[in-house]
Amino acid sequence: MSTVPIETNVTAFAAHRSRKKLSEKDIGPTGPGTLTGRYLRRFWHPVFHADALRPGRTRLIRVMSEDFLLYREQNGTARLTQPRCPHRGMLLSAGTVESDGIRCFYHGWKFDGGGACVEQPAEPKPFCQKIRLRTYPTREYLGLVFAYLGEGEPPAFPRIPSFEEPGVLTHTDSYVRPANFFNNLENLPDTSHLAYAHAHVTGTWDNYADGPQISVEETSWGLKVAAVRPKSGKRLVAYYGMPNMAHAKGPRNDPEVDYREFVAWWVPIDDDRHTQFTVVAVRGKTREQFDRYRARQMALRKQRDLDREELTRGVLSGEVALDEIDQNRVHILFLQDDIAQAGCGLIHERPPEHLGRSDVGVIAVRKLWLRELRAFKANEPLTEWKYDPSFEPMGEF
Repeated sequence: MSTVPIETNVTAFAAHRSRKKLSEKDIGPTGPGTLTGRYLRRFWHPVFHADALRPGRTRLIRVMSEDFLLYREQNGTARLTQPRCPHRGMLLSAGTVESDGIRCFYHGWKFDGGGACVEQPAEPKPFCQKIRLRTYPTREYLGLVFAYLGEGEPPAFPRIPSFEEPGVLTHTDSYVRPANFFNNLENLPDTSHLAYAHAHVTGTWDNYADGPQISVEETSWGLKVAAVRPKSGKRLVAYYGMPNMAHAKGPRNDPEVDYREFVAWWVPIDDDRHTQFTVVAVRGKTREQFDRYRARQMALRKQRDLDREELTRGVLSGEVALDEIDQNRVHILFLQDDIAQAGCGLIHERPPEHLGRSDVGVIAVRKLWLRELRAFKANEPLTEWKYDPSFEPMGEF
């Protein structure tokens, strides 16, 4: 692993930023051909929930400003391909999934799971050997469908061993946010916002008298972020994994489960929207306790019928006040982060920022990204990030 230190001094960071060609402006865009987009495509990413993709069904999805077709064969294998038939450009999502591939709705051209064209019904002399769909490697893990969208062979698949241990029960709990993926990514080490944006969840503390002292260190995976409140002694420890992962503990949200431990991936949809794919781990509970917990979570989800994105627009425009919103009908913690992250705008379009000592985590994650992007752009060796099973996040609120 690289031993280059993460400089968190605000003045040094500003000077460093000014003398380098790459800056935060290069981080936000992730479409095909962009620097960040090409870098992100070197990693595995979750793209869909496994239980939402039934055998024989198709789904159009969008990842990093690019469209794809996802379908599940009758034998259960999930496949990811280009979205349109190479014959006339028909969307393959309207096609028929057969036992050994997918057939286009328009003219019946059929493609096997590897993307080879195997049938052209209307052609007296089929030229199948000249036609292929572009396909992408897929893998299912912890209830999510992952894909590798880059060139060449994919890297080793990222695993979270502690989520695979006997007795650990997991479920997915994801959301879409109307903000650039990096806004969510750099929100993880920004613990000073908890006292204000999430006061009702975390309990209110005085950021003057007991503001968290934040420290950051580089790990084999990315960053370890620790925040200690001197007066109360309460601590938060979270792990950020390159390029877009986290392992953390959140506040308690159930009477039988003491805390919310999760791993998350921030996956761009477009430059101004992303999905947080989340896997929650519940430890030390029986299956019956877990089932009761899940039933309560599902009941909460059903009663949360307000559109968070619409509410976010309303709050940011001043048309809606946060205290006017029925908190029983919305996931208020998610909404608060929606407002904060969407309100900051796209990282590559923001006006100049004025970062302080409490922003050392934000500075650290940006520096880490810029370091890797510079190496990637210069075709230099890149850090091989590895998750350490000894990581143990802590959440005291």
